Amino acid sequence: MIEQIKEKALNEDVPIIKDDGLIFLLKIIRERNCREILELGTAVGYSAINMALLSDDIHIDTIEKNEDMYRQAVANIRNEGLEERIDVHFTAIEDYKTDRKYDLIFVDAAKAQYMKYTDQFYDNLSDDGVFFYDNMIFHGMVYNVEGIRNRGTRSMVKKLINFLELMRNDKRFDIMFCEDVGDGILIASRRKK
Repeated sequence: MIEQIKEKALNEDVPIIKDDGLIFLLKIIRERNCREILELGTAVGYSAINMALLSDDIHIDTIEKNEDMYRQAVANIRNEGLEERIDVHFTAIEDYKTDRKYDLIFVDAAKAQYMKYTDQFYDNLSDDGVFFYDNMIFHGMVYNVEGIRNRGTRSMVKKLINFLELMRNDKRFDIMFCEDVGDGILIASRRKK
């Protein structure tokens, strides 16, 4: 079933995490024994389902504001029998409020908002928690900003580059940038006090 979700998403140009990015994400979850996960950007539920299938004691809150994507995600999660462990919240990320602490916060939503999301959910990150950001090289565009014709895309890519620079200097985190994995992965671990 999970392969059918992936195939349908790829056929319909739904942005889902690349295979090697997913393998890396699942490896981080296993290594760090993450049990509480927040996902920003559900799409059709592909990554949430893959994360939940790792262990029966993983719980995921995932947020999606697109109604069609939300409906597909809910159906896909129900079909996998995971509706008890994956809660899909139909709302804008900026409107989502919770007191829950998360071991991992997977950020795969509006790229231009990555810093805003980091600040918004910093207090929800457990002491040993990590942020995991996808699409950090955005199809290689971060290496050729001036070659991007579309002004909106160019602006977004510049914000992504600026975000990486801010994170490199952010005293709250130790970071690991893996530009050769998936579409570029950034991991930000909460720095020990």
